[in-house]
Amino acid sequence: LACNSNQLQTITNMTADKDFTFEPVPSNPPIVEAVPTPDFTTSSNEDENPSDTAILVGCGLAGWVVGGPFLALLTALGGNWAKKKQGPFGESTRAVGRITAAAGKKAKDEKLLH
Repeated sequence: LACNSNQLQTITNMTADKDFTFEPVPSNPPIVEAVPTPDFTTSSNEDENPSDTAILVGCGLAGWVVGGPFLALLTALGGNWAKKKQGPFGESTRAVGRITAAAGKKAKDEKLLH
């Protein structure tokens, strides 16, 4: 792209003469009212102790994603063993079971599982 000095002067003159100003635009934002979400009550037994199936499926799925079928088998059986243990290992296993149980319940509610 080649241009001579007259064309360059014309281009800069065209852009240099414009005066841009910014003015606030008046607006009336909508007023949004917060609505509290309803309390979902579940039985404490279900929250505390997920089913064996939920633990096996959840831990097995995590193992499958990380290491394939062999690790899926190990993590499923290890999760079933660890569900009764105290401490972080048992808590994480029960948490995976609760997540899997909640996902299965939601799938049944949405009729994804028959």
